[in-house]
Formats: sequence, C-alpha cells, structure tokens
Amino acid sequence: MSDDLAILYQVQQIDAELARRTGELSGLDTGEALQAEVEAAETEIKHLQAQHHSCERESMDCNLELSSLEEKKAKFEAQLYGGAVHNPRQLADLQGETQMLSREIGKVEDRILGLMETMERARAEQDQREQALSEMKRRLAEVRAACEEASQRLRGEIAELESRRKELASQVPPALLKRYEQIRVRQGNVGLVRVTDGNCPGCRISFPSETVKRLKAGGSTQTCENCGRLLYFDRSESG
Repeated sequence: MSDDLAILYQVQQIDAELARRTGELSGLDTGEALQAEVEAAETEIKHLQAQHHSCERESMDCNLELSSLEEKKAKFEAQLYGGAVHNPRQLADLQGETQMLSREIGKVEDRILGLMETMERARAEQDQREQALSEMKRRLAEVRAACEEASQRLRGEIAELESRRKELASQVPPALLKRYEQIRVRQGNVGLVRVTDGNCPGCRISFPSETVKRLKAGGSTQTCENCGRLLYFDRSESG
C-alpha cells in the first residue's frame, strides 16, 4: 500500500504542476487589451482625418465664395470710382454695397484663417496619434510573439506532464485512484498530502496519536479526519 501511495503522491505532484502551468497558460497576456487600444487609436485617427477633410472642403467653398465676393466688390468699385455714375443716390448705394461686401469678405477671410488653424492642429494631432499608434502596434507584436512562445512552451510541458501522469496513474490500483480523484475535486486539486510529522499539511490540524501510529505502521490507507485527504507517510522525511 505504501508503494501505491508513493506513486500516487507523484501523481499528486504532477497534478499540482499541471494546475500551475494551466493557470500560467490561461493567464498569458494575449494582447487583447492592447489590441483594443490600437483599435481605439485607429478610430480616433480616422475621426481626425475626416475632420481634416471636412475643413479642406469647407475651405475650398470659402475660397470660392471669397473669389465671388471680391469679384462683385471689384465691379461695384469700378462703377463707384470709374466716373460713369454721377447720381448721388446711386453713388451712395454703390458705396453701401462695397462696404457690405468688404464686411462679408472679412468674415469669409476670418473663417478661412480659422479653418487653416483647425487643419494645422488636426494634422499635428494626427501625426502624434499615428506615432503613438505605430508604437502600440510594435508593442502588440512583441506581446503576441511572447505569448505565442510561452504558449508553445507551456503546452509542450503540459503534454509531457500529462503523459507522465498517465504512466504513473496506470500503476495505481483503480479503486485508490478513483478515491483520490474524488477527493481532489472536492479539495482544490489536492487529494493526497505527504505527512512527515503529526500534522496534516492540507488543513494544518494535529493528528490524534492513533492516526499517527496507524500511519507509521502502514498497511492501510489513512485519511485526515478533518479535510478528508489521503495521507502518505514519508518515512524518508520523518524523524
């Protein structure tokens, strides 16, 4: 029986290693969070590009409007100062039209300047965002490469451990193995503990003296009366 428990203890150690490596595998940084940042940055850059294009179109419209207004003003000024109009009322009307057009031209020019400033700011911000995006993509590629490398390593280690576990488990009596598996499911992946003194390593309680005697005597499978785990008394570690 002690030999069976010794082998089962090796199975338990492998199960612990399998749990650790499986946890590492599931906890690997796949770059998902960084990918979300990249997508958000790309969306923002597209927004800035759309804003820039919108300003460009409006600027073109404003320049066309400016040309039309300047052309109209030039015609009125030609009439006003050309000497062909002498009627004071007509001259006053022409002067009023010229002044109104000057004000409109000033407004359009201010709008064009504002659009130019907006485009410059948008372009500068877009450049900064594109540089940041390039850096994020570089980091994302590194994270994914590291994840892939670690994933392959861990999967290889898990496959080796599973193969070793299968080999060892085949040497344990089926009834004992089944009992171990049932306890392991209930007790956080630990179905058997190695005992070297009078305490249970699983729940930290002290064993009754009779339990200690039976453990030292061997010959039958013992369990902790508190946590229910199988007990393996390791004589090589006992005093």
